[in-house]
Amino acid sequence: MVGVILAAGDGTRLNMSTGQNICKPLRKINGKHLLQFSLDNLICLGATKAYIVVGKQGDLIKEAFGGEYKGLKLHYVYQKEQKGLMNAFVEALNVMDCDETVILQLSDEIFIDLKVEEIKKAIQKDFNFYCGITFEDNIEKIKNNFSVEADSNSMLIKCIEKPQVVTNNIKGTGFTVFGANTLEIIKSHTELHDLCDSFNYLTENGYKGFTINIAEREFNINTLDDLTEAEKCLK
Repeated sequence: MVGVILAAGDGTRLNMSTGQNICKPLRKINGKHLLQFSLDNLICLGATKAYIVVGKQGDLIKEAFGGEYKGLKLHYVYQKEQKGLMNAFVEALNVMDCDETVILQLSDEIFIDLKVEEIKKAIQKDFNFYCGITFEDNIEKIKNNFSVEADSNSMLIKCIEKPQVVTNNIKGTGFTVFGANTLEIIKSHTELHDLCDSFNYLTENGYKGFTINIAEREFNINTLDDLTEAEKCLK
């Protein structure tokens, strides 16, 4: 099992919100780099190596973490132009052997009480991909991310990026598990811009996608308010 962490964003919104110009994955929350949360998740789930997709601040990240983190082998992939989340993911796939399960994460997400055993158990089953979700009572947070519809067996029906209307409390996250049987499809469809595009395309073409509740809470760190809320929760 391999991890891919997307860390190529500039963090402009967060820097403007905080008044500090800091490389976002290296920003510290309660004494811990933001990127470390994603790396620790991969270690808990049994990944053997991680590909970190970086941008123009990539050298800073590489200098901070080097080639290994707590025994997890680290590889760096440079995204030359920011062309969307899935483009960054494909940049990593292009240098990987796409014959293993891949856990995709965003470097600016923090999960509280990650459901490690449930995730491990789920990915031993027959699947094409899993869309990581949390249950969120704050509708505005769902509107700022993406909503998810699934049937009674947790099989994905569709996802909607930044929905205007929210019909349930299921909030999509950047945490995704792709089976090896989906990776070549993702690589060959460069028109897929974000995760919702990919989930909907795979679902519409007969691939089995499921939702999985991965944590008690999720924080997507984009503003000072996000940062403050996450810090309080982690304490």
